[in-house]
Amino acid sequence: MSSVKLSEEAKTLLDKAQAKATLATGRKITQQELLEAMIEFSSRREDQFLEEAVEHQTPLSTEEIEQLMKEPTDWGVETKEEEIDKVLYGEDCTQRTGETR
Repeated sequence: MSSVKLSEEAKTLLDKAQAKATLATGRKITQQELLEAMIEFSSRREDQFLEEAVEHQTPLSTEEIEQLMKEPTDWGVETKEEEIDKVLYGEDCTQRTGETR
């Protein structure tokens, strides 16, 4: 099991959600159950979740980007350009543009 630090505002929202879930189900819902359900729910609606989650985020500064690029991490996985395109665009770039590599 892991611990997650929450802001006071997030903790208050979690407490309210827990109370509502308990009232709705008629049984005590633990915060762990609630957080797991929230994570599963957001993963099923990933695009919508990410749109909402990053809506208020400020982009990285040029200096932050440069610092990140100086410290690449080798995850030990070979990735082909086509795989990156599929993740970014939802399809192979060659299918999208008709180009061949």
